[in-house]
Amino acid sequence: MARFLMTVVRGTETEQIPVSGGETILNTLRAEDYREPDAPCGGQGTCKKCLVTVTGRVRSVEGLGERDVENTELLACRYYPAGDLTVTLKVKEKMNVVTAGAGDIAPGGTGLGFAVDIGTTTVAAFLYDLESGRRLGAEGGRNAQRSYGADVISRITCASVGKLPALRDAVRAQIAALAEDLCKKTGHDKHEIRRIAIAGNTVMEHLFTGLDPTNIGVAPFTPESLFGDHWKCADCLPELGIDADVYICPCVAGYVGGDITAGLVASGAPEAEGLWLYVDIGTNGEMGLGNAAGFVTCATAAGPAFEGAEISCGMDGSPGAVDKVTAKDGDVTVHVIGEGKAIGVCGSGLVDAISAMLTVGAVTEAGRMLPPEEAPEKVRYRIFRREDDTLAFRLKDDVFISAQDIREVQLAKSAIRAGAETLLQLQGKTAKDITSLVIAGGFGSFLDKRSALHIGLLPQVPLEKIVHVGNAAGAGAALSLADAGEAALQAFDKKCTYLELSSSKEFMENYVEYMAFDEEE
Repeated sequence: MARFLMTVVRGTETEQIPVSGGETILNTLRAEDYREPDAPCGGQGTCKKCLVTVTGRVRSVEGLGERDVENTELLACRYYPAGDLTVTLKVKEKMNVVTAGAGDIAPGGTGLGFAVDIGTTTVAAFLYDLESGRRLGAEGGRNAQRSYGADVISRITCASVGKLPALRDAVRAQIAALAEDLCKKTGHDKHEIRRIAIAGNTVMEHLFTGLDPTNIGVAPFTPESLFGDHWKCADCLPELGIDADVYICPCVAGYVGGDITAGLVASGAPEAEGLWLYVDIGTNGEMGLGNAAGFVTCATAAGPAFEGAEISCGMDGSPGAVDKVTAKDGDVTVHVIGEGKAIGVCGSGLVDAISAMLTVGAVTEAGRMLPPEEAPEKVRYRIFRREDDTLAFRLKDDVFISAQDIREVQLAKSAIRAGAETLLQLQGKTAKDITSLVIAGGFGSFLDKRSALHIGLLPQVPLEKIVHVGNAAGAGAALSLADAGEAALQAFDKKCTYLELSSSKEFMENYVEYMAFDEEE
């Protein structure tokens, strides 16, 4: 029974929600399908990202009693409503979602085709005229499941405690809305959609279809399905027409999903010569090594650092994010998306920043940030001590990189580098044997090659061998809207094998070896 009234203010919109006080503010907002605020840690109170402005009476989850607040920023996951209150959400501007890479497809069929890349951080959608194969439009946004956690482990945890329906419905509603928006913008009716293709990592595909991903989170990491099958639109996206067919791109294993098989095919792997290293840098760090004969794939638990989570001033690639940092004349220069005030740093800016800090001598190869008295004179003014006496390096305005942030990047980059080196090592190869290093995914599209090599994120190959392919997963999903494209995905999936790194001593040895920033610029 409702006891209080929670007024939610989002931009110019206001909604009143009856609440009992038994759920946190964050969980209450989730239940009402609000996408704000982000909660990369899944509501555990560790990421400090779910700030909302509150006026009214609240109760702390720590049992510290009730108190009245007025226009106070609070973590939504740490407080319950304890009386009538007003919650004001920070409405984020639209983020940059990578849709480049998905072009026209083979003609065939009638009506419209709709392809979707369900990323852990973003969702990208593409609308096609099936008869001509022409791409009509593309759209995207933050994954609506972000308030349940930034990474797949957080979402697996949520699913395992009864929130699977909420996760499923959130992404389905988002996909349906993207389809309706694209159809409206291109002068079509959503019921013209006849074929739908979905690509995502194995957990995302489970959540979309409503299958329980819990077993993927525990050894031996066995998924309910590896997909590569067809679903009725009426069962998973009824808003888009009951006659449409939904194809789910095939996965290789629990942590190498349909986004990788789709991306490999779209990138030309079925015809690849020499030795390709394909890397999708995200929370999973999925990658594969091989050529037309087949790929050995693996996944590393890189964590969400490159997506902006677990980073002091981390955010996604939207206006206000520092996205480029360059070392110049012993100091650093900073670029901000939108050219306005800096409010955070996104993944590409984070990698650039650490590369630049290494170059100017503010950070050692071991990852230690130097105090002002030890740092080079030109950057001493940027280094300061925080309230907890830890060091931080100011980039611009109130945005900084902390010593702990550097540690998070070391852990993430070491996991990805170790995965790649282990694949090479077990096939008797080295970085010198790589003919093409293919970087896929949203984060990878903005990653500076020099910075990535400098911090040791990637095997040391010549710059000209590194290729950005944009949203390869979305491109592969789009290709599968045509019969020939679907057949290519099904065939190449059978040529991919999986290497489990959790039991690999070579991986653990490489993980330790590549922790330091020890590469030449």
